[in-house]
Amino acid sequence: MTGPTGLSARRTAPDLARGLMLVLIAVANAHLYLVDRPIGYRGYPAGLVGGDRVVAVVQVVLVDGRVYPLFAALVGYGLARLADRAPEGVLRRRGVVLIGVGALHGVLLFPGDIIGAYGLVILLIAPVVATGPAAGSSAGSSRGLLAAAGAIATFGGLLSTGQGTPQGVPTVPSIGAPTVGAFLAAHPGEWLTTTLFSALLTAPAVLVGVVIARSGTLDEPEAHRRRLAVWAVGGLGASVVLGLPLALAVAGTWVPAGVLAGLAGAAHTAGGYAGALGLLGVMGLLASVSWPGRDLIAAAGTWSMTLYLSQSVVFVAVFAAVAGGLGSSASLAAATLIGLATWLAGVLVAGLLARAGHRGPAELLVRRLTYPRERSSRL
Repeated sequence: MTGPTGLSARRTAPDLARGLMLVLIAVANAHLYLVDRPIGYRGYPAGLVGGDRVVAVVQVVLVDGRVYPLFAALVGYGLARLADRAPEGVLRRRGVVLIGVGALHGVLLFPGDIIGAYGLVILLIAPVVATGPAAGSSAGSSRGLLAAAGAIATFGGLLSTGQGTPQGVPTVPSIGAPTVGAFLAAHPGEWLTTTLFSALLTAPAVLVGVVIARSGTLDEPEAHRRRLAVWAVGGLGASVVLGLPLALAVAGTWVPAGVLAGLAGAAHTAGGYAGALGLLGVMGLLASVSWPGRDLIAAAGTWSMTLYLSQSVVFVAVFAAVAGGLGSSASLAAATLIGLATWLAGVLVAGLLARAGHRGPAELLVRRLTYPRERSSRL
């Protein structure tokens, strides 16, 4: 067994995708902090007007429900790379560590955490992924993973039909809790529910991420521009078409009912998988050419977990009723701008520190717990 991959040996495309993914996560999560008001579809405030309606439509067709499958695909990519150099026990330990990190994040800050869900998926699929580079690269194995992903995605889509009706309550009600005690007391139940449901919905993307890693597409994006372009155009096109019905409902221009409501919810979930692949294609294409800021964002991508957790710190401080309290008054557009600013600040700080050779604190913790016998100098 070898230790973690050193910074100098990392591939640009996956890290750039992680860095760009963080801005989408910030945008996707910001609206969940808007509480103390009527809540409509997918946790968005009801009765949106003006520019907020435009922001909502763009988010629902391109970001909402798309970014976490993207995150999951990158988790699958990393898991496959870990399986190339480590036995099944290390993969399982990585899953347990992520569940622990996710639990701390969910209980202390944001019960909408996704890290724990990915840890649970890793724990469950570790025996399948830990087949070694030679066996793992077989076409039969990849077809089996894709078939499993399709079956789970179909089941998840059926469970998502309820998204076609308004929620009525915030996705994360504790954001509006009046006291710190109430804020924290609600988190364990919220986190557990979110983790189990998110694990089901993102497991297909993790499996697809393993297959993508085995294909080598992100390792050498310059050699796979045609494939990446197909992903980008086809995936984003399907994301928009499948997400538009629910987007119109979020914006208040259409009220789905009956069977159409269920179909809109399921279509949005299906569009999420397609959109994730489309976004990954765009990011792979961006990694295949040089442009200002690319290397800085890719460097920040090596701090992706730290930056994801830090976004929750900022959002709770700004939006939660027990802190800044803006969740009760900020518009969707304002919350989105706060998310963008949070991402930009994180990229600047983390990117510069990463380029100076520093690992993110969360990444260091996960590596040290995953490789307990590795010397710290190898981390």
